[in-house]
Amino acid sequence: MVGVHIDSEQKENRVEADAGLPSNHCVLIVEPAPLNVDDAAPVWRVSVDVVLRDPALGNEVLTATLPAVLIGPIIHKRQVTAIARYPAPVARWVWRFESDAGRARARVWLHPGESTRGECGISVVPAMLLRRGVQV
Repeated sequence: MVGVHIDSEQKENRVEADAGLPSNHCVLIVEPAPLNVDDAAPVWRVSVDVVLRDPALGNEVLTATLPAVLIGPIIHKRQVTAIARYPAPVARWVWRFESDAGRARARVWLHPGESTRGECGISVVPAMLLRRGVQV
């Protein structure tokens, strides 16, 4: 997937990824725009819709929304920031982004994949800072 630009001042900030093959997780990678040091670092509110196409559930396409999480501030040029999981095959992932801390812009990538089933929800991946070889 090519990086997609999102901007908190747009009416709608959605990024979608077809899983291709059914997947049960989707990794979010974010590259923030340069920050103005006088502005507060943006914090993104992120939610995910999972589109399900499971013959066991019938012919109808079903959409479920995972609870929103807060991500940020993003401290690296490009970092893995979250992973969404659903315990069944997902046909399409739809991520939505909002920010209350002024204008926030970023480029995002979504990477669907397959892993052990069982978890459900969005997990924020904390960024690690190193100071002279010591984790902060």
